[in-house]
Amino acid sequence: MHTAINQVTTLMKMFKKILKEIGTLLVAAVAVLLVWPWFWIGPIPVGIILIGVLYTLLKPLYDYRGRPWKERLRRLGKWSLGFLYQIWGIVKYIFLMIGYIIDLFGNVTIGELIEDCVTATESTLFGVAGVTISAALGDLKKRGLLNKRGLWVCDILSKLDPLHEDHCIAAYEMYVFKQSQK
Repeated sequence: MHTAINQVTTLMKMFKKILKEIGTLLVAAVAVLLVWPWFWIGPIPVGIILIGVLYTLLKPLYDYRGRPWKERLRRLGKWSLGFLYQIWGIVKYIFLMIGYIIDLFGNVTIGELIEDCVTATESTLFGVAGVTISAALGDLKKRGLLNKRGLWVCDILSKLDPLHEDHCIAAYEMYVFKQSQK
């Protein structure tokens, strides 16, 4: 009986690990399927997004609640601004993710070179997969092992980061937090 329970537990743990690795791909696939154009009207693909946009744009014309035109147009204007702001948010997020990906890849590919430029220590997070250059710098800064060049790089990154007073320390703390969640 215990052997069967242990086998099921082991299988569940393996399944969870596999889902952690491919879960994002599954979520993306489901999202694409939900918004995919399911049918065509002539040359126009029709999906849920097009239906939603047309519904929102045409709603002021058939407003069954009888609201005044001024209110209808105000709501449409508010929606339009929200729509444009959401597109801007998506563009910013795409650039952030591209930067993050380059950062992760850069740490693995040139981490050793950066390490030799910013510290005399050999035991660092540089060159480690899943760690950003900023987090590796933050670890060294927290331990007081950065040379002047490393501190200068951290200062520049902190000036570029509008959200954190010390970008590298914040990146390292985020890395530590993510590690504690695994």
